[in-house]
Amino acid sequence: MSEDLSDRPPEGSLVRMNGDPDGQVMWVTCSALGEEHDWEGVRNGILCEWTVDGQPQSEVFRPGQLEIVEAASGENSL
Repeated sequence: MSEDLSDRPPEGSLVRMNGDPDGQVMWVTCSALGEEHDWEGVRNGILCEWTVDGQPQSEVFRPGQLEIVEAASGENSL
């Protein structure tokens, strides 16, 4: 229940769902949307985006649902 941001991947990181080693790789566009943001019951979630057949896709995840594939460096963060 911690609201500590250390359990969230940094913005610009590449992530995928925990437990899915062949799953879709996504990039983190916002690591903490804020308490006022509620996306299908997920408050203060992590916004991720990816592309399927040239079409942008997005989803909001809870902390702990994602594993980092490649962490963003400070130089590459948006």
